[in-house]
Amino acid sequence: MNIAEKLSTMVRFRTVSSYRPEEEDESSFAAFIEALPGLFPGVHAALERTVVGPRGIIYRWRGKKPSLKPAIFCAHFDVVPASESDPWTEPPFSGAIKDGYVWGRGTQDVKVQIACILESAETLVTRGFTPERTLYFAFGGDEEVGGTRGAGAIATWFSDQQIHASWIIDEGSPVGQGLIGFVQTPIALIGIAEKGYADIVVEVEGKGGHASMPPRHTALGALAHALARIEDKLFPARLTKTTDEFLAALAPHAAAPYRQLFALRHILSPLMLKAFSATPSTNAMVRTTCAATMAQASPKENVLPTLAQAVVNVRILPGTTVAEVIDFLNALIAPYGAKAYAKFPEHAVEPSAESSTESEGWNSIVAAIGEAFPGAVPAPFLFTAATDTKHYRSITDDIYRFCPLVQTQEDLAAVHNVNERVSIENLERCARFYAALMSRQ
Repeated sequence: MNIAEKLSTMVRFRTVSSYRPEEEDESSFAAFIEALPGLFPGVHAALERTVVGPRGIIYRWRGKKPSLKPAIFCAHFDVVPASESDPWTEPPFSGAIKDGYVWGRGTQDVKVQIACILESAETLVTRGFTPERTLYFAFGGDEEVGGTRGAGAIATWFSDQQIHASWIIDEGSPVGQGLIGFVQTPIALIGIAEKGYADIVVEVEGKGGHASMPPRHTALGALAHALARIEDKLFPARLTKTTDEFLAALAPHAAAPYRQLFALRHILSPLMLKAFSATPSTNAMVRTTCAATMAQASPKENVLPTLAQAVVNVRILPGTTVAEVIDFLNALIAPYGAKAYAKFPEHAVEPSAESSTESEGWNSIVAAIGEAFPGAVPAPFLFTAATDTKHYRSITDDIYRFCPLVQTQEDLAAVHNVNERVSIENLERCARFYAALMSRQ
């Protein structure tokens, strides 16, 4: 069975996670875990496997030198929902192999990475390879809903075993082709930092009553003013270490005038920050962002609301804390009688530390990219979405987020969408990357 057929098999398990466990099909998750020994028999003969709870899988590949800190390869096997009634070219859980692609949920996010990690290890084991340092593979089954049962349980296991890694690699940004308009060269976007996350409630209390005799501003009207103030008064823009290093990596490959602009970024930083603020994708790289996403007020058309609430989704730039975000928002909205607080304090995530671009992990990843994606430019990157890596911060020196697939804007548009798919050529390159990375350990 080749790698495309193995991924196809994995896609057919409907491992759809939910914030409501009763909505999940636990048998699909169990069946996925049980299927792996048959798909990768060499790995299961040579490596030790530990199943942590219902959603965590750990493989240990013992290295020759126990004194070396281990490395951990991470991914997740849960996926987001997909409706059969949506206009998929091939059904979302068919795992169809057609027209040079494997189709279905997980072919990009991110069963593909589990398949390629295990296939790479299978190949190396068959060749008799043993790494110098111990390698761990850590696969969680609930990343899409926070990761507490998967990565959270796995991290606790590592902590209980007193295992501290040199570095971790998990899902992240791809080898971007055409993603950056002023750079024609493919850019391997290696996430060395991740933004924080919080859902913030913004609320205003009112007196209620009949809508025929309203006050000058209802609770909902005051809330609207508060939200407008949040949208108008952006968090300050700044260059983080990560974005500074990203621009330094791009500078030699950028078209004019960006090449000169990036080279002089420290002198021209006000101009740079203004330019980055102009589009959503680059704006997210230089500031904490706020997006008003939900609102509710009166239960009836002619009743004044006694309470108006909205939710603002916040993605927090490294160097800023959740508490600082809440203080900033409260200062903005206090004149409208509004207040802000975390909706789910236990689910708020502080921004990550910024990992090194001089470590053994970074150097190994860059070398493996050179082998699997010749010509691609490795660049440090700020990952703006959320991953399982938040659970692993205390058990490693450095964390890197990278998806070893060449992807265009069209490819990225299929993530969490209809017609998620991966080309077999891309799949083989992904496996080549992991084999190159493992063989350097």
